[in-house]
Amino acid sequence: MEYFIAILVVAVVVYFVYDRNSTTSSSSTIVDTASEIMPAPEPEPIGADSNDNGVTSKAELNRLTKVQLLEMADRESLSVKRSGKKAEVVNEIWTQLRA
Repeated sequence: MEYFIAILVVAVVVYFVYDRNSTTSSSSTIVDTASEIMPAPEPEPIGADSNDNGVTSKAELNRLTKVQLLEMADRESLSVKRSGKKAEVVNEIWTQLRA
């Protein structure tokens, strides 16, 4: 009889421990997304004229990445060879901006 009571107590304890772990793990995966999601900040426009003097120099263009240069060329409606090296893209943009 004592063994039966001991086994019953152990079974009840295991059941409550398992039940507690299963409810806390499932509730921890639920995230309140309404309070945690914030809109992404607007990206700043890529501008090569860092000193705002109205003239874009080659040095200012060289500070940009090739992807930023291509985005700038698209925005300014400049025709550049997308497969060219960065230096070629800089030269094409610079000559077209001077004209």
